[in-house]
Amino acid sequence: MVTVDIKDLNKNFGKIQVLKNINLKINDGELFVIIGPSGSGKSTLLRIIAGLESADSGNVLFDGVDVTTIPPNKRGIGMVFQDYAIWPHMTVEENIRFVIKNKNDEEEIIKDVLETVGLLSKRKNRPTELSGGELQRVAIARALAVKPKLFLMDEPLSNLDEKIRKELLVEILDIVKENHLTTLFVTHSQEEAFEIGDRIAVINKGVIEQTGIPDDIINNPNTSFVARFIGDNLVLEGTFIRYEENGVEIDLDGIGNIKINPKNSVSLSRDDKIMLIVRMNDLKISGSKPENSIKVKVISKKSIKDKTKAYFETPNLTRIALEINSSWNGTSDQTVYLEIPEKRSFIYKL
Repeated sequence: MVTVDIKDLNKNFGKIQVLKNINLKINDGELFVIIGPSGSGKSTLLRIIAGLESADSGNVLFDGVDVTTIPPNKRGIGMVFQDYAIWPHMTVEENIRFVIKNKNDEEEIIKDVLETVGLLSKRKNRPTELSGGELQRVAIARALAVKPKLFLMDEPLSNLDEKIRKELLVEILDIVKENHLTTLFVTHSQEEAFEIGDRIAVINKGVIEQTGIPDDIINNPNTSFVARFIGDNLVLEGTFIRYEENGVEIDLDGIGNIKINPKNSVSLSRDDKIMLIVRMNDLKISGSKPENSIKVKVISKKSIKDKTKAYFETPNLTRIALEINSSWNGTSDQTVYLEIPEKRSFIYKL
């Protein structure tokens, strides 16, 4: 397929800089995911790669060839949008036929791509006769019909219900890998990103905070933003007191002193303001008071479908929800402690 190089890319909308010195490389056949909050610049970056937006500076290269000024219809891309972008007055097969350049092979191409997405039996249907999942399958088939060198997907599953979204996510992964398609997938969903991404870039306010394989993004966040953004986290602020033999002592605002051994290394001086980040599923409930724990009050316990959750409140009124074993016998207003195991937290200087 194609290797994509993004070099020193910048983009402004008026006085707002939406992309800041973006440098990325997407390898041949790689399923590369860009994830970030709304307004972070991820869709703008994808549109610049597609040629639908122009950069203020920087370059986009396909296999070492600069395509920065080449129009989108000559870049060899297939693109799937969030809102399907299916022509409502055309049947399924007419939507696909419209984009095929090689008219000699169009019937074979239509048959192949509709078989790929499981819609061959609905080739004569109009969009009003299809479900949301089927409409997105038509969009995928149409993107495949141009025989793309690069497959671009801009939040393609965000309009679908949970069951269809999960099914289509697996299908997309299969299609991409079976066809060895270099793919850029933009999403705000961490579940989607970590399920299908070979590598992931986390973007925030137009800046790439970190790029890496899923395990590195989860377990070795480079910045406080990545640590907070990825996963379900307890985030508390406080003051650094001192380094200990096996970790640090900190004073958490409104909670008090605790001693922990964080996973990351950080250079701190006494009285520096810090942020403590702990993955919720790393917290352990304890009846005693370990040094590496936070005192909390039990608020309630609820069973939701096949899961049981306990709800706690810290002395500074921070609410915490943890998935627990249904046999845990904690009661409302009981005082317990949430223990932070060694190397299962992150500290950053504010």
